[in-house]
Amino acid sequence: MKKPLKIVYDKNKSFEVEKGYTVDNFLSSEDEMGYSIVRTHLDGRHPFMKNIRSNRTYFLLNGSGIFYFEDDKIEINSNEMLTIPKNTKYSFVGKFDCLLIDCPAFNKEDDIIYNEEEYENN
Repeated sequence: MKKPLKIVYDKNKSFEVEKGYTVDNFLSSEDEMGYSIVRTHLDGRHPFMKNIRSNRTYFLLNGSGIFYFEDDKIEINSNEMLTIPKNTKYSFVGKFDCLLIDCPAFNKEDDIIYNEEEYENN
């Protein structure tokens, strides 16, 4: 049986993914729990992407955003949660802090980020 795992914020595990989008790592595949958790900070937009292996859950701690899908959009606000199934193409805009949970745990190789022209056409 695994032991309880206390997770403490470590600024050395934080990084800027792109302008206006930063990630604070809390739980990763290295922790062998089967899922990962990061806190994200968005002030702007994230291009279209999909994860081919993980289902993703965004829980907004504060702020608001709009998630865009190929034929739909969903607005999300503080204290709301949105789950995105694997292989779903999406993007998002807004200003918010959220917890992002990947199950199974995040692996960078499973993310597909679409180029800017494709973002503009959707």
